[in-house]
Amino acid sequence: MLSHHDRQELEKIERWFELTEPALAARLRAGKPARPPLLRLAVLLSLDITAGLLMLLGLTLNSPALLLTGMIAVTTAVIVHLSRFGRD
Repeated sequence: MLSHHDRQELEKIERWFELTEPALAARLRAGKPARPPLLRLAVLLSLDITAGLLMLLGLTLNSPALLLTGMIAVTTAVIVHLSRFGRD
């Protein structure tokens, strides 16, 4: 629970945001997350598909090199998904 002083300070910050950045204040008030940029989505999808295909090819062709490359690609895809790649 916030004290009276803390609530007043938060209200000041809210008013400051509404005056200086009305678009940001509206977006924060709506609570809707921004859509990911199209380039980020394309990179992530291509990385996922490439990693999956490399793993599948490595398993079907019984090729340790392809399987290892696929594992590295999957690891990279997981890291990229969990990182803040391409986000503002």
